[in-house]
Amino acid sequence: MEIIKRDGQKQTFDKAKITSAMKKSFLAANIELSKEELEALTTKTVSRLSNVVSVEKVQDEVEITLMENYPEVAQKYIRYREIRSKNRSEKEFLTKAIESIVSIEQNDITNENANMSAQTPSGQMMGIASQASKNYALRYLVSEEYAQLHQSGDIHIHDLDYYPTKTTTCLQYDLKKLFDGGFKSKHGKIKEPQSIMSYAQLATIAFQTNQNEQHGGQAIPAFDFYMAPGVLKSFKKIVIELINYQLFLNDETRDIKDFVNENITSISISDFSLFEKEFNIDFKKIYELALIKVRKETNQAMESFIHNLNTMHSRGGNQVVFSSINYGTDTSDEGRMVIEELLKVTQKGLGNREVPVFPIQIFKVKNGVNISDEDLKLAYSTMEWNEEFFASKFKARNFDLFLRSIKTTATSLFPNFVFLDAPFNVHEDWDINDPNRYENEVATMGCRTRVFENINGDKSAIRRGNLSFTTINMPRLGIEAAKKYDNEDEMIEFFQSECLRYVDLIAKQLKERLDYQKSALVLQFPFMMYNGLWQDSETKLPNDAVNEILNHGTLGIGFIGAHNAMYAMFKKGHDEDKKVYDVLYNTLSMMNDRISELKEEHKLNYSLLATPAEGLSGRFVKIDNKVYGDIEGVTDKSYYVNSFHVDVASNISAIDKIKLEAPFHALTLGGHITYIEVDGEAKKNLHSLLKIVEAMYREGIGYGSINHPVDQCVSCNYKGIIYAECPLCGSEQIRRMRRITGYLTGDLTTWNNAKKEEEKDRVKHL
Repeated sequence: MEIIKRDGQKQTFDKAKITSAMKKSFLAANIELSKEELEALTTKTVSRLSNVVSVEKVQDEVEITLMENYPEVAQKYIRYREIRSKNRSEKEFLTKAIESIVSIEQNDITNENANMSAQTPSGQMMGIASQASKNYALRYLVSEEYAQLHQSGDIHIHDLDYYPTKTTTCLQYDLKKLFDGGFKSKHGKIKEPQSIMSYAQLATIAFQTNQNEQHGGQAIPAFDFYMAPGVLKSFKKIVIELINYQLFLNDETRDIKDFVNENITSISISDFSLFEKEFNIDFKKIYELALIKVRKETNQAMESFIHNLNTMHSRGGNQVVFSSINYGTDTSDEGRMVIEELLKVTQKGLGNREVPVFPIQIFKVKNGVNISDEDLKLAYSTMEWNEEFFASKFKARNFDLFLRSIKTTATSLFPNFVFLDAPFNVHEDWDINDPNRYENEVATMGCRTRVFENINGDKSAIRRGNLSFTTINMPRLGIEAAKKYDNEDEMIEFFQSECLRYVDLIAKQLKERLDYQKSALVLQFPFMMYNGLWQDSETKLPNDAVNEILNHGTLGIGFIGAHNAMYAMFKKGHDEDKKVYDVLYNTLSMMNDRISELKEEHKLNYSLLATPAEGLSGRFVKIDNKVYGDIEGVTDKSYYVNSFHVDVASNISAIDKIKLEAPFHALTLGGHITYIEVDGEAKKNLHSLLKIVEAMYREGIGYGSINHPVDQCVSCNYKGIIYAECPLCGSEQIRRMRRITGYLTGDLTTWNNAKKEEEKDRVKHL
């Protein structure tokens, strides 16, 4: 007899292997069988085999023999076959995945992350390590129940490749704590910065260094407040140099450093008499020149900051650092200068005027600080927002910066906007007269992750971040509800009960992962822990477990495809029917209420997250299409619509979209975003953009942004709306900049197939 192996090769049949397999099954069932009894079962099995037989056929016959004589043992053997089959399948998948990475194929594995340069050696190494690490995590670290739910597409455990490392997702820095007195690095201590250029450079270094200790993004929650002291330090240096030069011309030398440092507390000086009396010089001219010089230095510092963050490929996979900065509420002259120059540099772009992908910039909109009804009326009545207009005296001190941010987003897609007056973003202790009021302001990661409420400490975004998150496949629950019930009330009840069941299940899974993360040692995250970037981490020793300090972080229970779930149940989206909308709103409200209960029960910062799905939007629908086939409006495209968003192809006005989505922001405190799509001529209609942002502000949007196409010819650098070829030089090499979740990508070609199709379907919200 011969046996055909799984690779097609033939070998001489060996019945001893059948005996051995049966023996293991009996041992697993705690049943002892004599050698003679095993031989008899083997002979019975072999008698039914032909002269040439496949491995699978042999195993089928073993299964039949055991089922006829020892059913309980047969179950053990069947389970053994399933495990072996699963292991072979995983091995084959891993092999094929690595082969596709090595051969730099363009597919959803190599394009899973649009910001990764998958074809580079570092990108390939990262891709290979990622696939192997995910396999290890699912097999050995994640409980079997959760692993199976992930693999079957019921849930998605994000960042599985980083699971074994015990690292967390993201962090909001306290740069003041990091800079005051300097900070520790691997090879020594870095001194406190003494100029705006040093402040900007060290902010970049902080981003770069901590990126190696986390798998998500890094954010600065109050960039203007943190950079302002650097401007003042540079200004003082310049004043000292200019006075010394004037004294030198007058044949006089003296130590003036202490006098200048004691008597200059701001770059705004209205009374020059003190300096004129002390030095017998025309200080007004020195002051005016010092302002010009410090503005130039600040501009160069911001240019360096942006250029560095777009060129330092220090993140795994040859990626630049996933960085975000929040700003807009520092009304000091120094903080204002930082943001003015930052916005100018952002509009100018990189070397060939390319739009900077990082950092993601977020303008914090706050009534009385940078927006007011009176100022808005003035802006709408003014045809051109030029420098003369910006010099006007506004009721809100930083209203000019707000308008500059509108102009900048019209050309560069950033900044996005976070609204501090949305009821859920308000901090009870915020005071406009508090110099450290930024500590009581919400800030966000650019992708949308929100960290603010804290059941284990003070309410703040600073020195905290997300620990991990897992997402529910909401369309699948909608499909199952529609299949099971014809009665609408029963269908809705089933759908909502299933959503709540998965909330509980994911809460347990996240707790399991958190317990594993807590076992990490402080020395595994030296920059983050030794410098106290995470709340309470400075109290720990290198060999201590990080343990309870992670309780300050958030655990995100996410969801995707709310539109598709509603369509599966009602054949309508939630933007088309009030009843459908109410079902979705009530469902998310119930989920949020349950999460609040879990938060109190476990004293952990669980939160509902409007998942920023990139690769996941395609992964879920691909799995569901195999299970359910094509379902109109649900599985018939290659993507699911993100979180609670209305269908990207829905013909809805900007204002209506804002009004529909705003109530969901109050429910998704783990993070959310609302996009408005406009055409490529956005920069020509700033009043329209202002109306969109104002509507977000008034309707209770927590975090929003405006999307529009930004095309640039690679050959001649022409920027504008470009169709098939450049209107100037005729080149077909066009870089098409688009937003993918909350961040930008350098070109559409790096997107996965699902997101490419979604981008094509996006309609403009007029």
